[in-house]
Parts: sequence; structure tokens; C-alpha cells
Amino acid sequence: MNEPVAKEEVSQAEKFFKTACVPEPVQSVMQDNVGRSRQFYSKVATATGDGAKVLTELADTAWSNTKMLNDKIIQNATATAEAAFDAALAVTRAKSFSEAAKIQSEFVQQLTAKAVAQSEELFDLSSRSTQQMIETAQAAASKSLKR
Repeated sequence: MNEPVAKEEVSQAEKFFKTACVPEPVQSVMQDNVGRSRQFYSKVATATGDGAKVLTELADTAWSNTKMLNDKIIQNATATAEAAFDAALAVTRAKSFSEAAKIQSEFVQQLTAKAVAQSEELFDLSSRSTQQMIETAQAAASKSLKR
């Protein structure tokens, strides 16, 4: 007994949805909301893409700076090792103990002076590298805020 009533109600509902139309003001609001949603999505997608580009640029800058600093450290270590071998060879050629001690003392003084100069140079390079990273990040943030 309930089954025929249910079938009739479903049939009437189907008729209603087939013939019903959405009023013009509702359609207008729906279209406006879809348009705004699309604009929002477009802005978010652009911001996400820009963010990815900024991260890539920062990573590239960081890698480049790290590579430069590592190359400089290796260059300094190589120069120090070469100087140590040259000093050791000079010590072996010394004619007396006092001459060998003098060569070794001069080497230590030169090594200390070079170490100080190299440390200052690495500090300067590191500072410039950090400043470059900060400037890159600030430029990206400024560009992002302008949008």
C-alpha cells in the first residue's frame, strides 16, 4: 500500500525537476559565485607558482653561495698543504738545527698570518652570501606584495 504512494511521489518529483527552472536572480548569483571562485583559484594558483619560483631561486642562490665557499675552503686548504710541504722540504735542506728552527718558525708565522687573512676573507664572503640571500628573499616578498 505504501509502495504505490511512494512511486507516485517519486514520479511527481521527477516531473517537477524536469520542468522546473531556476529563477533568473538565483542563476545570476550562482554564476557570479562561480566567477568569483574561478578568480580566487586563479590568484591562488599564480601565488603558488610564484612561491615555487621564489623557493627555487633561493635554493639556487644558497647552492651557488655554498659551492663558492666550499671551493674557497678547498683552495685555502690546498695552498696551506703546499706551503707545509715546501717548508718541510726547506727544513730537510737546512745546514743546521738553528736554520731548520728558523725556517719552521717563519713558516708558522706565515701560516698564522694566512689563516687570519683566510678567516677574514671567508667571513666576508659568508656575509655577502647571507646579504644576497636576504636581498633575494626581500625582492621576492616585495614582488609578491605588489600583486
